[in-house]
Amino acid sequence: MAIDDTLEQHIRAEFIDEARDITNEIDVMLGNVRSDLVPQAEAIQAMRRHFHNLRIGARSVGLTAADVILHQMADYIEGVDQIGDRELDGLQAFTDLLRLTLDTKQDESPAPSLREVVRQLPTVRTFDVNDIKLLDIVILLVSPQRSAGRIVERELTACGYRVVNVSKSFEALEMAVRLKPDLVIASAMLDEITGIDLACAILNMPSTQDIPFALLTSFGWGDPSLEGLPTRAAIIRKGSHFGDDLAEALSRFSIT
Repeated sequence: MAIDDTLEQHIRAEFIDEARDITNEIDVMLGNVRSDLVPQAEAIQAMRRHFHNLRIGARSVGLTAADVILHQMADYIEGVDQIGDRELDGLQAFTDLLRLTLDTKQDESPAPSLREVVRQLPTVRTFDVNDIKLLDIVILLVSPQRSAGRIVERELTACGYRVVNVSKSFEALEMAVRLKPDLVIASAMLDEITGIDLACAILNMPSTQDIPFALLTSFGWGDPSLEGLPTRAAIIRKGSHFGDDLAEALSRFSIT
């Protein structure tokens, strides 16, 4: 075995050991929150810090499934000021799945696909829904603005779709390649590249060209600002047209 491979395995093993310790710490923290032994604000800040640091480590050693779980864990607790029973149950489910992923030996079991991982994750909900049946449909939502993204996520979750949120364009491109979502919805205004650039990339790369794409924008077809958007893409306009355009896009791409 090459020296570089040995070093890489050593670094990965060290990260997994550290991540297991932190996962156990999160377990204890969740139990303490349930028992009112620690202030919720303190626990929330600690968990956000753990999720952020662990995700950096998971990405650096190539643990893609752990990276996705940690990304969704961070999204789950984003903006939360108080943790009720539902949030505690959700965070415990995330933690249990993360531990299972960390304990999976790479040389004994095939790594789960990202779709399999996403299917097991609790759904991030910004409102109470008790009778929604979750579908095996994964939508990648790309929005740099948290508030705007939550509006779209609310509508999609109400339809039973599973949503994976990202805020960066290149992260979205990487996630599209790895996750193979059933639909990508991206804001027109992103960061290094625009939503139109992202649409061109996804709809023209052989590995992602069959993934439906919808652009979230304030403009309709024919507006000069949308020049270059592939005609295979759909448009979802903000404001009063949002619901109808979303329904039309889902129908057009046979996502039901």
